[in-house]
Amino acid sequence: MPAPQNQEDNVVDLGTRRAVPRPQGGFAALQPHLTFRNIVIALGLATFLIFIGSVVSARIAFLFAALLCLAAMMAVEMVSRRKWEKEMTAQMQRMNGDYDRLVRETARNRNDLVMLKKSLADAGAAARGLGRMQATEGLAVEQRMIKSLAEQLSRLGGEDDKEDAPLDIGALEQSLPQASPDAIVKNLTDDQVLTLVRAAVRQDRIDLFMQPIVNLPQRKMRFFEMFSRIRIKPQVYLAAERYIEVAIRQDLAPSIDNLLLLRSLQMIRDTGDDGHAYFCNITSLTLNDPKFMGDLVEFIAQNRDLAPRLVFELGQRDLASISADTLPVLGGLSRLGCRFSMDLVKSISFDYAQLEARRIRFIKVEAGLLLKELKDSGGLRRLKRMKSELDTNGIDMIVEKIESEKQLIELLDLDIDYGQGYLFGKPEPAQLRAGEDA
Repeated sequence: MPAPQNQEDNVVDLGTRRAVPRPQGGFAALQPHLTFRNIVIALGLATFLIFIGSVVSARIAFLFAALLCLAAMMAVEMVSRRKWEKEMTAQMQRMNGDYDRLVRETARNRNDLVMLKKSLADAGAAARGLGRMQATEGLAVEQRMIKSLAEQLSRLGGEDDKEDAPLDIGALEQSLPQASPDAIVKNLTDDQVLTLVRAAVRQDRIDLFMQPIVNLPQRKMRFFEMFSRIRIKPQVYLAAERYIEVAIRQDLAPSIDNLLLLRSLQMIRDTGDDGHAYFCNITSLTLNDPKFMGDLVEFIAQNRDLAPRLVFELGQRDLASISADTLPVLGGLSRLGCRFSMDLVKSISFDYAQLEARRIRFIKVEAGLLLKELKDSGGLRRLKRMKSELDTNGIDMIVEKIESEKQLIELLDLDIDYGQGYLFGKPEPAQLRAGEDA
C-alpha cells in the first residue's frame, strides 16, 4: 500500500525523477535503415552510377565519386554517434542507480540522526530516575527479575514438590528411547516435559544458539539471531513447540519465555562488545507481561552499552494487536537505543504508519513467500514497489530461510539488504562462538 501522506520531518523527500525520452528524429530515425544489406545495395548502386557516368563524361564520374565519399563520411559519423549515444545511455543508467542509493542512504541517515537526538535528550533523565529508584529499592533490577522468575517457575512439577528436592533426571534420561532426537522429544509425556523444563531452569540446561545474518550481495556478517533451547540430553533439545502447549495449560509460558529472553541478554552483555548486533525474540506472552517489560527497560537502562547491540523481534500479528499500554514501553526501549524488527510475516501489504509508530527498523520475510510472489503475474513489480517504500521509510529487509544459491540468485533482483539461512550458516551453540572470539 502507498506510504502515508502525513509524514514526520525525519522522512526526506528528494523529489521525483522523470525518465528523459530519447529523441525520435535525426539519427534515431535512421537507425532502422542502417543495415548491412542496405549499405551493400547503396555501394553497388553508387559504383554502377560511377561506371555509367565515366562512359558519358569524366566530370560526371568525378561528381559521383565525390558524392560517394561524402556518403561514406556520413556513415562513419553516424556510427560514431551511435557509439556515443550508447555510452551516454549507460552513463544515465548508472546515474539513476546512484541517485536511488543516495535517496535510501539519506533517508536512513536522517532517521538515525533523529533517533540519536531523542536518545541523547532522554538519556540524562532516564539515568537520574534510575539512580533514585535503585537507592530506594536497594535491589538490582536484574536480581529482582531473576528472583521473580524463580518464584513463578518453582511451581513447575506440582505443588507437592519441594523447592530443594533433588530431581532424578538421570533415570529419566536413561528411560528415553535410543532413537533420533525428534523421536525422543515426540515420545515424551506432558509430565516428563514439565520435569525437564523444571530441571533445565534449576540446573542451567538452557543453551543459546546463534545464526549469522549477512549483508548482500557481499555476504559480510553483520548480525546474529539468538535462539534459546532447553537441553534434555547431549545434542537433544526440547523445542518450544513441544513444551509451550504444556506450559500454557499450567499458566507458566510467560515465565519461561521471560527467563529465556533474560538468559540471552545476560549472555550478550557478558561477551562484551564484539561489533555485532543481536536479534532477540519477544513473544506476545512477554509483551503482555507489563511487570517484566518494565523491568526489561530498567535492565537495559542499567546496561546502556547493551542497547545499540539489541534488535528485538516481534511477530507481524503481535504488532498489529499490540495494546496501547505497551507502546510507551517500546518507546522507552527505542529511546535507550534498542531497535525493533518484525518477523513471522504472512502478508507483504504493510501499514507504514503503524510500522513507524512501533519504531520498526527491519522486516524479516521468508524466502519462500517472496519466491511465491515472484511467480505470480506482476509479482516482481509489486515486490520492487514494496522494497522502494521500505527504503523510503528507512526500513531494511532481511530475507530468511535462504537455503540454496538458486534461491539467492532469484532474490537478488529485489535489491534485498540482508540474508539469513543455512546457505550462510546454521545455528551454532553460543559457547562455540564465544570460544572462537576468545
